[in-house]
Amino acid sequence: MKKVKQLRSKLLELLTHKIALPLITNFRNNEPFNYTTEQLLLFPENTLGNDLALYLQKKNFQLLRNYERHDCKHIILGYEMDEVGEAKMQFYFLGNRHYSIPVLSTVIICFVLMPEHWNTFFCEFKKGRKGKSFDDLDYNKLVFEKTLELRKIYTYENSKK
Repeated sequence: MKKVKQLRSKLLELLTHKIALPLITNFRNNEPFNYTTEQLLLFPENTLGNDLALYLQKKNFQLLRNYERHDCKHIILGYEMDEVGEAKMQFYFLGNRHYSIPVLSTVIICFVLMPEHWNTFFCEFKKGRKGKSFDDLDYNKLVFEKTLELRKIYTYENSKK
């Protein structure tokens, strides 16, 4: 089983980092993200910007051009930036009615390659159905907001308490 997970991990890494990210980056035309990790580290504590920078620093990750918004969504929704966390977030967005090529392709690939997580994926899909849409947000402004407040607004789980 360990060999299968290692092989799956290598395959997912190849598909995402070597094929999907470079391909999608060429087609994305997002408004430029105005901040570097170093600048985000100077934001007030507990803001989305500061929490994003601290998480990236802790994981030894870099901000990727055109993926800053994606990384902000990880922080707001509380999904780890690993294989399972990424898959869970994409199932959330499928449930949230975000039907893009990256979401659909990731969901299909993870559904096939990660059958042991199907129950979890279904739960994340249902959460997405109840969550508030992330469409049309200005992340250059959102980074100044308190992360916990954003979680209350954008996640069903926190808003029902």
